[in-house]
Amino acid sequence: MEFKVKDGQIIYYRDLGKGFPIVFLHGNNLSGNYFAKQGILYRDYRLIFIDSRNHGRSSRQSVKMTFEQMAADLEEILQFLNIKKALFVGHSDGANLAMVYASRFPNRIAGLLLNAGNMTFNGLTRRSRFLVHLQYLCLKALSPFSAKMDIMAKVTGLMLHDLPLDREQLHKAPYPVWVVMGQRDVISFRHSKEISELFPIHKLYVERRQGHRLSQRKYKVFNQMIRDLVRISRKEVVA
Repeated sequence: MEFKVKDGQIIYYRDLGKGFPIVFLHGNNLSGNYFAKQGILYRDYRLIFIDSRNHGRSSRQSVKMTFEQMAADLEEILQFLNIKKALFVGHSDGANLAMVYASRFPNRIAGLLLNAGNMTFNGLTRRSRFLVHLQYLCLKALSPFSAKMDIMAKVTGLMLHDLPLDREQLHKAPYPVWVVMGQRDVISFRHSKEISELFPIHKLYVERRQGHRLSQRKYKVFNQMIRDLVRISRKEVVA
């Protein structure tokens, strides 16, 4: 389905199933299809898969590319879908978007499952920082000759900047937050621990012998985490 946000960009989303809503937010240069292994959960919950602007099937003409803008897009869509509260599941840049969204629209958050997010460029491992910076420079060099490369440069550029977080708002969050990473992740353990400690009700999970794509490689474990966190979040919403 398509939804036109205020600045005219088209945001693609899928709305599956019924029950407690779960919003899935994908990583950099990916789409909602990243969470294909989580699609089975539609039997028990309402699943919302979003393609952020300049990603997937959404419009790829947006000059403005910031987490604040993507959070505003997300809020417009959730208002349209009449979703009062939801569990937000974010992978990588999707986890970053979930944190920015929680900073700005805390009343819509029932819980957060943050998989391999990073608040700062330095949250990446040294090797990953080098590769991301190299990728950005290559795309930026090609952008004058290709609109596609220009958009990809803007998207990749999201990883180079610190997140605009209202830490005071996150410090008083009343909802549960689970931070999940792989032992071999591109995100450092120290940084994941720092993210989890932004929130008063938090847990940090490290899956052994796993990398960045935990929700695909260990999807049964990841899906069970979603189920467990929904159960906790639902209780908080009822209370």
